[in-house]
Amino acid sequence: MAIKKTLLEDIANELNVSKTLVSMVINGKGDAYGISKKTQERVLAKAGEMQYTPNVFARALRTGKSNLIGLVVADISNPFYSNIAKHVEKALAEKGYNLLICSTDENLEREEKLVQLFAEQHIIDGLIIATTNTTSDFFKKDRLKNFPLVFIDRYLPNIETNYVVANNYQGSFELTNLLITKGCKNILALSITPSHISSLTERIKGYKDALEEYHIPFKKENLIEISFDNIQADVRDKLSPILKNASKIDAIYTLNNHIATACLNLFNELSFDALKENVLLASFDDISLFDFVKPNIISVSQPLEQIGKEAASLVLELIDEKGEELKQFKKIVLPTSIISRG
Repeated sequence: MAIKKTLLEDIANELNVSKTLVSMVINGKGDAYGISKKTQERVLAKAGEMQYTPNVFARALRTGKSNLIGLVVADISNPFYSNIAKHVEKALAEKGYNLLICSTDENLEREEKLVQLFAEQHIIDGLIIATTNTTSDFFKKDRLKNFPLVFIDRYLPNIETNYVVANNYQGSFELTNLLITKGCKNILALSITPSHISSLTERIKGYKDALEEYHIPFKKENLIEISFDNIQADVRDKLSPILKNASKIDAIYTLNNHIATACLNLFNELSFDALKENVLLASFDDISLFDFVKPNIISVSQPLEQIGKEAASLVLELIDEKGEELKQFKKIVLPTSIISRG
């Protein structure tokens, strides 16, 4: 049997006062409307006794403020995003805000529906997003123009906006450079769809520029795209033939940690000994699993805690400035670091 939710009317009936009076007290406006301290105490005590829980969304529609921040990411199952979410949530909680998290699975239609729902229905006060969008048109809509919005991990090049990202280009350049100094000259790079997002285009550019610096020709066949929707199967289909002729490559560089995990699974399936075959494995993004597996994985580590804290701080700053024209957008690019194991 469902438990009936306590409403403002229920509290008002119990105390024989108006619903409006109860609402004023519950919303902290008792003093402003001249309601006596004794009456306020009675209302709050009865609300506690009856286990009254305010409707956050109804309050947001009424007051224009929900104390909720939305976080829209590509894949919350990815440790990269789940760790950022943890740090965003902690930073917001310290300021009295709660976090609402959704995944898009790199689906543009789902992303736009979520953003419209959150922002246009006044459910959230601000939004942090890792967008899948290809253009800035959607975010230039009137409803979103002055909405507190912060991009993380990726940004759109043709729109002035606020973002917090890692230095994807530098991290990729340094990782590829390290592989080359270890003797690798034929480096296979596995990217992931959608390939247009800024983080991936910058990682690919870093990879290519490092090759060029060492006068190593870039080979189109050495840049392979893996489908986000079917990572393990796609890695198996595209990488298996190459591994069976491993003498042709001396390193595999995955531009996403899920691809690195899929490679490890494939190595196990094929009984492929990367160390014996002199093939190094490297990944952009570092996850705890990499500390315990063989072969040793060289990785780019992103400052996840700092990304989360900076994004939370920035969205709250935008909320405080809401309604005013922003004079300068904040574009925060954080350094990465290389973890070389073994």
